[in-house]
Amino acid sequence: MKMNVNLRINEIVIGEGVDLPRSMRRVWQGAVEAELTRLLTEKGLPQNRLKDTSIPGMQVDLELNGKTSPEQVGKMVAQSIYEQLKSL
Repeated sequence: MKMNVNLRINEIVIGEGVDLPRSMRRVWQGAVEAELTRLLTEKGLPQNRLKDTSIPGMQVDLELNGKTSPEQVGKMVAQSIYEQLKSL
């Protein structure tokens, strides 16, 4: 069964200590979108999210060691979002 999923993220706030140059924000955003798409395509929507639901907000805490590329940070953010979708 094929299912269409519409996911809208209104805002992502980057906390203190993360140096993400303005020029890299599109790269980072693309990485988040690509990884979420991959996870949803490969693993599907978590069972608890099959109904039309809204999540007012979630916090993603990442521990970054050394220099991490915007692509890698975006991937980590997407993976954290997906994991939290399963547990909310």
